Amino acid sequence: MKKKFILLTTFIVFICSISSIWAEPNVSSPSAILMDAKSGRILYEKDADIKRFPASTTKIMTAILCIEHGNLDDMVTIGTNPSLVERGSSQIYLIPEEKLTLEQLLYAMMLESANDAAVAIAEHISGSAEEFAKLMNERAKELGAQNTNFVNPNGLHDDNHVTTARDLALIAKHGMTLPKFREVVNTVKYTIPETNKQPVRDYITNTNKLIWKSNKKYSYEYAIGIKTGYTVKAKNNLVAGALKEGTELISVVMAENGISDSSNVYSATKELFEYGFSSYSNKNLLTKNQVVTTIMLPGSDEKMNLLAAEDYDLLVSNEEIPKIESSINVIDKIKKPIEKNQVLGFISYSLDGKEVKKIDLLSAEELLAPEKSAKRFLKWLLWFFILYILWRTFVVYSRYLRKKRRKREAPVLFMNRRRGRLW
Repeated sequence: MKKKFILLTTFIVFICSISSIWAEPNVSSPSAILMDAKSGRILYEKDADIKRFPASTTKIMTAILCIEHGNLDDMVTIGTNPSLVERGSSQIYLIPEEKLTLEQLLYAMMLESANDAAVAIAEHISGSAEEFAKLMNERAKELGAQNTNFVNPNGLHDDNHVTTARDLALIAKHGMTLPKFREVVNTVKYTIPETNKQPVRDYITNTNKLIWKSNKKYSYEYAIGIKTGYTVKAKNNLVAGALKEGTELISVVMAENGISDSSNVYSATKELFEYGFSSYSNKNLLTKNQVVTTIMLPGSDEKMNLLAAEDYDLLVSNEEIPKIESSINVIDKIKKPIEKNQVLGFISYSLDGKEVKKIDLLSAEELLAPEKSAKRFLKWLLWFFILYILWRTFVVYSRYLRKKRRKREAPVLFMNRRRGRLW
C-alpha cells in the first residue's frame, strides 16, 4: 500500500511538473509580450496593442538613432536644454559647454537612464529634441511600430507620448541586430572620464537588474540587457532580452504596479523567459544552398537544381512540429539563359495554416540560351584554330631554323673529317 502511494505521488508530481512547464505564464501586468528575436514570432501576448506610456524605454529608439545616424567618436558640446530636464528625474547633471563624446552620452543614457544625455544626443543628431522626435516616429513606422508616437527622446511624461508592448518589442528586436546596441545594453558599469567641466563619473550603473550578477533576487542568468522605464503615470516598464542555447527572446512588460524598484516587473519578465525557453526550441528547416527541389526545363530534357537562398530555423513547440507545412512555387515558363543564383521560385512555410516565412529558391548553375551556346562553341573553336595555327607556325619555323643551321655547319664538318678530326 505504501509503495503504491509513493508511486502515485511521484506520478502526480511528474504530471504537475510537465503541466507547469507547458502552461502559459500567469503575468499580472496590464500589457506583456514575448517575441522570438530572430523571426519576430509572438510566443505570448497580453493586451499587447493597447497604447501606454513607455517612460525611459523610449531611449531604446534614441539609442538606435544615435548609433545609426551619429559618429560615436564625435565630441559633443552640451547646450542649454539638458540642464532643464524634469527636476528629480534620472540624469548625470550635464553642464552647458561641457564636452563629452557621443559614445559616453549613449552609455549614460542607456545605463544610468540619464534624461539630459538623451536630450544632448537628440540635439547633436537633429539640432533639437523636437526635430529628433520626428526622426524617431519615422523610424518607428519603418520598423512596423504603427501605434507609437514619440514626443521627446527620453520618455518624460507627455499624454501624447505613447507606444505599445508589441511596438516596443519590434523596436528592441531591431536594436539587438546592432552590435554596439547589444554591447551597451549588456554593460553593467561604465565610467565617464574627467571632462572640461566635471570630474570622473564612476557611478554609471545599468538600471536593468536582470544583468546584475551580484544580485540573485533580480538577476537572470540568460539576460542580455535592454532597458527599464518608470514614471508615476507609466508605472514600471521593462524591455528585456535573453539568450539560451542559440534561442534569443525579447520580452516587454508594461504598466506593472509598484514603486520604481518593484520586483514584480522582474519576476514577470523571468516567467515569460522561462515559459519561452521551456516550451519552444529551434527546428532547422533549411540550410543555405541546400537542394530543395529539381525541375525539368520546359521544352528540353535538361534539369536544374533549386537551392535555398538562406538558412531558416523556426522556433516551435513539440506539439507544433507536425503542423508545419511547406509548399514550393516555381516561376512559370522558365527560359534560357539562366544565370547562376537566379531566383526561380520560392518555398513557403506555414504553421496552423498561417504563412510564417517565404524563402527564395535559386538556380544551382548557369545555362545559356541555345544560340549563345552555339556562339560560345564557335568562339572557343576559333580560339582553338588560332592557337593551332600559331603552334604549327612555331613548329615549322623551328624546323626551318634547324635545317638552315645544319647546312651552315655541313662544310666545316666535312673538312674536319678529312683532317681526321671530328668535332
